[in-house]
Amino acid sequence: MRRLLITTILCLAIQVEGTAKTFMQFLDSFNTGYIALHIPELTFDYHAYFNNIPSKEKLEEQKEFFRNEKKELLAFSKDELDSAQQLYYDHVMYELDFNLQRVKLEMQWVKGGSIMPKNGLYGLLNRQEWYQYFIKKYTSSGFTPEQVYQFGLSETKRVQGRMTAIQKALGYNDATSFYKHLQNDSFFLSNKEDIIKAYSEIDKKVRSTLYNIIDISKVPRVEVIEWPDAGPNTPPGMYRSKEDNPYGADVFQYNFYGHRHNKRAMEWLYMHEAIPGHHLQSSFRRKLKNVPEFQKLFYYPGNFEGWGCYVEYLGKTLDLYDDPYKELGKWEWDLVRSARLALDAGIHYYGWNHARAVQFWKETIRGQDDIMEREISRVTNWPAQAISYKVGAYEIEMMKKDAIEHDPNFDLRAFHKQYLQMSYYPLEIVKAHLHNDLTRANK
Repeated sequence: MRRLLITTILCLAIQVEGTAKTFMQFLDSFNTGYIALHIPELTFDYHAYFNNIPSKEKLEEQKEFFRNEKKELLAFSKDELDSAQQLYYDHVMYELDFNLQRVKLEMQWVKGGSIMPKNGLYGLLNRQEWYQYFIKKYTSSGFTPEQVYQFGLSETKRVQGRMTAIQKALGYNDATSFYKHLQNDSFFLSNKEDIIKAYSEIDKKVRSTLYNIIDISKVPRVEVIEWPDAGPNTPPGMYRSKEDNPYGADVFQYNFYGHRHNKRAMEWLYMHEAIPGHHLQSSFRRKLKNVPEFQKLFYYPGNFEGWGCYVEYLGKTLDLYDDPYKELGKWEWDLVRSARLALDAGIHYYGWNHARAVQFWKETIRGQDDIMEREISRVTNWPAQAISYKVGAYEIEMMKKDAIEHDPNFDLRAFHKQYLQMSYYPLEIVKAHLHNDLTRANK
């Protein structure tokens, strides 16, 4: 009786022109109010981010909105919501707390004179708070700056070990001669027709073995095209959904700068950008029904870049990496991603200058000095963006490990499908709900 009375009082406290809001009406109201604030969309370059910070008056308006929305949300009894609404509740609460943290930092920056930091976030007075904020912004996980750095060091060591094992298995005890061997023209394709044909074969193999990791029978076609105007700073490849390009089709763009394409990189790259990576996740996300409008406002790199990175480790389950050089290609790029973790924390949290970053690269990565400046510049100008891959993949791996430990009937295919069901959510929320959602789905 007492609980019923409290619930009634709380519901009566939520009034809109004399009528109590339902929870779904609250979500609609939040969506409308958030849009009206005209908060800038996610931008990778930190210079653009700080230039987009609004005036003190606008930030005060945002703070008032998020505080009021949080009060309204707390007035609902979460236990009395259904399972889907509880998930929405946690998602909105995540965004309210995150935005209040953002507004606090931005107001401090504006009051301090709006001084643009140089060479990364380390130039900010409250650099630790800012970097922690950017970590969460891009990973949507609870990693600390120290954990990012240590994870980078441990992963570079682990990946170096895998690469050395392959090197020795191929009969090369001397690393110098091995890396010279890897520059041989035989490891590169110089004809675009051969590249398209090779990716077509990879696509065919992945589609035929996809059931090994997820129960999805039909994945829309993805067109493989040359990356237009690719230059020395262009990444190896990129996926663009048909909603986000002028081609009217889902496309995977490969880098053909210099008129050659690395054969060792093709399998992991296709897995990351196309199937079972970004293209699969994007096409699956399109089919999700009854997605609340507010969820479409937010973008979580840790979720989808983490997925793209995670599936690269499943290559052998999909009958890929059957050649040691193809497997080596996966570890070559994994080493770059691992090094970027330490570089990111080193530059933005520990204050590394450019010379120190170059030193770390040369001590850590062999045979890839041609992309060193590109990657260091990327990490410097895009704080925490590059860590979303490995941190996200790690979080998914830990979720899988937890599910295996708690479910004697663990089904890998069901786990992956349920994860894709949660493509709109930050990883913190996925971690909190995935196990329960998977259990309900299996009943």
